[in-house]
Amino acid sequence: MANGEQPQDANTVKEAGNAAFKAGQFQEALRLYSSAFSLTSSDQPKERLAILKNEAACYLKLQDYDNCVKVTTQALDLSPNDPKAMFRRCQALEALNRIDEAYKDALLVAHAEPKDGNVQETVMRLHRTLQELSKKQASTEQRVTEMMKMFGPDVKDVEKRRQAASNLIVLARDKAGAEKLMERKIPEQFVKFLKDPSLDKEVRLSLVRALGELFKGDVTRCRELLRKRIGLPPLLNLYSVDNDEVVTAVSVAVENVIRTLSGWIDKEKPDRKMIQENQDDIDHTMESLVSLSDRAVLSAVGRDAVIDLILKNIQENLSPGLGWTYQFMERDGIQKFLNVAVYQPGGSDSDLLVTNETRVHIALALQKIYDDLDSDKKRNIFKEKCEQFVSLRLNDADPKAKIRAVLAVTALLQGPFDVGNFLLGTKGILELLLAMASSDDANQQLVAAEAMVHAASKKDKCAAILGDGLPLLKKLAQSPNDNVQVRALVGLCKVGSSGGIDASNRPLSKEMMEKLADACRKFLLNASKDFDLRRWAAEGLAYLTLDADVKESLIADRPALRSLIDLGRTGNQNVIYGVVSVFANLCNAYEKPEVVPEMKELAKFAKQHVPVEHQKDSPEFIAQRIAVLVDEGIGSSLVAVSKSESKNIRELISRVFNGIVENKDHRGMMVQQGAAKVLIKLALDGTPAGKEQASQALARIGISINPEIAFPGQRSAEVVRPLLNLLDVDKGALQNFEGLLALTNLAQLSESVRQRIVKDGGLAKVEHYLYEEHEMLKRAATECVCNLMLSPDLQDLYINVESDRIKLLVLYCGDEDPAVARAASGALAMLSQDPKACEKIIKPNSWLEIMKESSMSDDVELRVRILFILGNLIKLSDDAAKAIANSELLEILMATVQLKGVANEKSKSLALAALRAALKKQLIAPNPDLMIAEEEEEEE
Repeated sequence: MANGEQPQDANTVKEAGNAAFKAGQFQEALRLYSSAFSLTSSDQPKERLAILKNEAACYLKLQDYDNCVKVTTQALDLSPNDPKAMFRRCQALEALNRIDEAYKDALLVAHAEPKDGNVQETVMRLHRTLQELSKKQASTEQRVTEMMKMFGPDVKDVEKRRQAASNLIVLARDKAGAEKLMERKIPEQFVKFLKDPSLDKEVRLSLVRALGELFKGDVTRCRELLRKRIGLPPLLNLYSVDNDEVVTAVSVAVENVIRTLSGWIDKEKPDRKMIQENQDDIDHTMESLVSLSDRAVLSAVGRDAVIDLILKNIQENLSPGLGWTYQFMERDGIQKFLNVAVYQPGGSDSDLLVTNETRVHIALALQKIYDDLDSDKKRNIFKEKCEQFVSLRLNDADPKAKIRAVLAVTALLQGPFDVGNFLLGTKGILELLLAMASSDDANQQLVAAEAMVHAASKKDKCAAILGDGLPLLKKLAQSPNDNVQVRALVGLCKVGSSGGIDASNRPLSKEMMEKLADACRKFLLNASKDFDLRRWAAEGLAYLTLDADVKESLIADRPALRSLIDLGRTGNQNVIYGVVSVFANLCNAYEKPEVVPEMKELAKFAKQHVPVEHQKDSPEFIAQRIAVLVDEGIGSSLVAVSKSESKNIRELISRVFNGIVENKDHRGMMVQQGAAKVLIKLALDGTPAGKEQASQALARIGISINPEIAFPGQRSAEVVRPLLNLLDVDKGALQNFEGLLALTNLAQLSESVRQRIVKDGGLAKVEHYLYEEHEMLKRAATECVCNLMLSPDLQDLYINVESDRIKLLVLYCGDEDPAVARAASGALAMLSQDPKACEKIIKPNSWLEIMKESSMSDDVELRVRILFILGNLIKLSDDAAKAIANSELLEILMATVQLKGVANEKSKSLALAALRAALKKQLIAPNPDLMIAEEEEEEE
């Protein structure tokens, strides 16, 4: 122990926990209770019992019912009949839907506390619930029987069988239904039906979805299905089916296995402890997926789904995951993925089946795996495995093997670029590319052109990489083969865009840039609507539209713009980069380097090049371009491409959305097209800049659009955290302000939303801005507190916890800003209905003067609120009533009663009520002229 530091006492720490609990700081209270418990010993059962019961109360508030059951059980081990511990366990068990156990506890509590009405009501409610469950179980048995009859050999009615299969999904989602299906060994029958090749497609889909529901949520059931009942193969075998819906349903089912075993269902990240407990089953599932990835039996869509499923779950450092990245490498995952990347769509029967998107899926997966590795040693292993794969094919005499080596490097250039660039420079790949580009074989030209395009992805390496390849690209751009031509065009577009947004730095002439843009727009509108040509054209424009002249020519070409937006609506992984980049360029939504004026002048003095912004990138031009994009329906396209796994792409999407909704006239259209739902996801997962941009876009929507429309249902709770993330000292004042305004509107929605704001630490964040010198921030924060004060829990916190919160509200009632005064008086009016609050209101020495000034305000709304407060002070506080009666406030009340006009009716009524309260306390005499005696007569 440090010198001078006093030993901590368990009771002192517990009392600190109690204070934190009363303040609504439940996590802090838990920490303190845990510390207090550690300071007790086994010979202090009473002290330990009290602490455990307090922990249980915290867990109930946090809705962490599993831990509540755990600590209350510990408490009951110390005192088996403690009513409070047992009742709290009963509440948690009920919330966990363990009704029979909750009922047993409730009966024991009722026996110990027979006069407790709350306990008696709980017993009756649980008894009714048990009766309903009993009836439901009997009904479920009958339903299962009836549904399974529809699968008998004598049933020929396909529609009835489809309906029965669909009903099984609903049944599997229900706990009692799932238990009945397991009891009747229905999953085994599902597997038997799925093996029948003649099974109706819709029925097959419903059965897979039902299995997915059975695997979800319940660890015991999930493990039983995996180990003893059906295993994974019946599901994984369905990845051979060439049907998007079936394959998606299989992926959902397998992901339910992974998420259930890792405690990841409906949570932001997996549970480390659960992963350890279920490690063998998790490893078996992931190994099965990795092993399956390059199997010839898979359909093309099935292969993409397997790759994506692996990617979504293995990571650890970049995003929550299983921490399986290194194991993926150890189990030859890199070789298997590259083995898929070297195949092309429409190959021979002996080739692996792939889609146009497969290589992009592989590239993205390899990029994330590489980024997730947490040491240079592991990254070197990654690089060595890629090098071994490429070298093996380069050393093969078969020309097809060399082409596959190039395709593997192309995939790496699209993903972990540094690894691909390393191989490009050390394995003679660049020379091979030039030779392939010079050949007469169209397929070799196509492969070479695509590799050269991706090799030039980094602007700083563009010139060096394309130094020898530029003449060949120009030659290939004249190819009669459209697929070769469009790829070569993209390479030339990259050269043309290497100057970025600097209008004074054009590597290609204006005429050449216009020709390239015209060629790209031609391919975008090609008569055959060839998807591959259109997506390459979009990628070419992604580079060209860094130039403001090209932006304006594209925005003027409505057919080309519509084709681009339609391309985005497909959500195809191959188009996402090109489409989103064009949108970002048109909206100038990219990150711009900050240019300090002094440094700019210094650069000029030193005769260094200074970037110049194009006049067509001024705010007026940007606003006009955005208006055209909104008119053409960009919102639905952005929603479709937001499914990208790339955090950099999602950041660009967030930037575009934020740029669009900066204009309030566009916000309603974005909400109609699904922007709010997408932005919540973007705000919670992505790069720091991307999350910030998405959060600001949500705030802007929340300011202008009724929250009930913008964020319906559960979304109103989900948007709270993104908005609170804007309340940060490191964010700009505009973001702080917009976040506060959106939270103010949101706080009006419901009590559950207000509690969510407080639970997520929102109160402390909002209150921070009450002390801001920035007038707009202070105003927004005060208005937010006013709306939050609709919550009884928050009122209780202000009234019963010792702090200067109420004092600050009193002072703000006299603020020079009328909006601040109105908001503070609104919050105070709600609090003033409690006697304790009234005693706190009169603590500031200046309260009488503030009330006097505000009660005479020209602002009718402020005056009404102050008069309401004065009436409550007189009714509920003798000290306040005497002080008011002996001050100028009494004369003000009497003068207010005599005001004329409709606008003053509310003020007159409240002033009259206050005077009657003073009369009742005999602080003033009856006054017939002012009608201060009629209340009793009216009551009679």
